[in-house]
Amino acid sequence: MQLHTDFATHISELEQPLARPYSEPIDSSLLDSQADIQYLNKEVSSINPDYMTFFPAYFWLFYFAIGWVYFSTSFYVISLIADIQYFYLDEWTIFNVLISLFGFFVMFLPFLILLYQLIRRNPIRTQYYFLKKEQKIAYYYRPLWKLKQPYELKIVDYKDIIPDLHQDKYNQAYTPLNLYVADEETGNITHHMKLEDYNVNPHVQWAFIRTYMESPAEDMPIDPKICQAYPADTSGSLFACSDIKFRKSFDLNSKHQGDGIIAMMFLGSAFVLGYLLQGNNYQCSKQAILHPEVKKLLTWDGKNNPYPIAPITPQAEKAFKGKNWQVNIRWIIAIVVNAFFFGAFIYAFNS
Repeated sequence: MQLHTDFATHISELEQPLARPYSEPIDSSLLDSQADIQYLNKEVSSINPDYMTFFPAYFWLFYFAIGWVYFSTSFYVISLIADIQYFYLDEWTIFNVLISLFGFFVMFLPFLILLYQLIRRNPIRTQYYFLKKEQKIAYYYRPLWKLKQPYELKIVDYKDIIPDLHQDKYNQAYTPLNLYVADEETGNITHHMKLEDYNVNPHVQWAFIRTYMESPAEDMPIDPKICQAYPADTSGSLFACSDIKFRKSFDLNSKHQGDGIIAMMFLGSAFVLGYLLQGNNYQCSKQAILHPEVKKLLTWDGKNNPYPIAPITPQAEKAFKGKNWQVNIRWIIAIVVNAFFFGAFIYAFNS
């Protein structure tokens, strides 16, 4: 088995191991946590007799805040350079031109990178598929820094999983759930699955996963009013994917109709960039479910799902195809309003 040198460590060095699959009874009291179970119901992107998967985690608020600080600081620096040019450099010299070009490049580089990502949809995250019947986990893997290297399909046995709460020594506020597989002879970790969800108790998340993989369907705490069905393939509409993430965050209806327009305009306009990033993240994530080797493991015919997950509505299907103009117009208006807010903020900040 290929060794992942970037994650290789001895299994004894894991910090807070949890109960391994089938090693002891599932603590069902963890599933009584209403807030965490409600959150996990929202994050389930599909659940059926063959597989379960969650939306790929994305800690977008951090990058969103940094983006605002970067842009506002850049505008401030550019305005400062313009003032220096006005008071001290009356004529357009080579130095003057170079400073202006440098300022333009620095200011717009993040925007150009973001625009490139939204258009090209390069995969950044991956989804993990918990295959119940086969008792396996399928996912794609690629070292973070090897951007040119193609993703490699990984299929591991669920019974070999070693769960651990990996405490980040630089950020004590978050403890995401990590899943490992170790070589039996050396103890070195050969597979590392990072669920990277900072919004849920990892003990509840692991109990939720174990209940799906090890228990009958009736034991799963699924709420059909919250747990919605979404397509397994990538949607062609960025707005539809962003709409999913927005509605899951603010408890608006999931039918992709006109309800909640005012709330969407008020909240969505303020955070439109973050939700576009999340929509792009979901839209372009590497999905192992589409790989032929994983498809061969699936047997469910799409009928008689024992899990009470709400079906895809006709309005949502239109949205996923980019043909729901209620969804499209809402996001276009939100982008325009957000651009106005941003411009007003920058003007007030630098005036």
